[in-house]
Amino acid sequence: MLDHEYTTKEVFQNNFFNDWRKEMTSEEQEIIQDLAKCDFREIHKYFVDKNEARKALSKEEKQKLKEEADKIQEEYGYCILDGHREKIGNFKTEPPGLFRGRGNHPKMGMLKKRIMPEDVIINCSKDSKIPEPPEGHKWKEVRFDNTVTWLASWTENIQNALKYIMLNPSSKLKGEKDWQKYEVARRLKDVVHKIRAGYRADWKSKEMRTRQIAVALYFIDKLALRAGNEKEEGETADTVGCCSLRVEHIQLHPQLDGQQHVVEFDFLGKD
Repeated sequence: MLDHEYTTKEVFQNNFFNDWRKEMTSEEQEIIQDLAKCDFREIHKYFVDKNEARKALSKEEKQKLKEEADKIQEEYGYCILDGHREKIGNFKTEPPGLFRGRGNHPKMGMLKKRIMPEDVIINCSKDSKIPEPPEGHKWKEVRFDNTVTWLASWTENIQNALKYIMLNPSSKLKGEKDWQKYEVARRLKDVVHKIRAGYRADWKSKEMRTRQIAVALYFIDKLALRAGNEKEEGETADTVGCCSLRVEHIQLHPQLDGQQHVVEFDFLGKD
């Protein structure tokens, strides 16, 4: 949780200024010592003007931009998998910028650095044509791992999390994975009535742990909540799921909006 003495705005500004100073020269650090005295209006105007110019493009100019984007898609947006041409999902890396995160994220405002070829691991077949890095650069590593589905990966600098370039959801491989999930759902429908009867019976168990698991199962079943995992405090956004809900996320109302015994949930979830 964030320290209540700091507002979201203050956390954002502090993280941004600390990261920005790391990128400054010693001379710049001498000059720029107070973020409140910095004037970003010219930068803001540049992006507003750029956005307005994009909106004002003619039909022909927009078509030209589309054709250029299609050309890039054709060159970089496909791969060959088991002899089939498959579409790649996110073949572009994120540009540098300011990290936002979810809710009151403790790292909001930090600088997301530009991804360089030296940060990227390429994964392909031994007998394939290895993609050429930009001139003057080299890949961090080229590996030939057919036990994973990602085509390239790198570690982002904010949370040191791995990011991947994967196949498009319409690809054969992704379709097979989805099919397997649907098969699990088909099997579940034949036994779900037993599961529901089981957790309802466990509500009356003498063991609190058994009762708690039964209630958690009920919430996941009826409200479609994510299970939720424990995480390091202060390192990530305070997103929670069913099993990591806390007392402050729930309110019990004897009566609300004409209904009796109402449970109100208020928490930051994931997607």
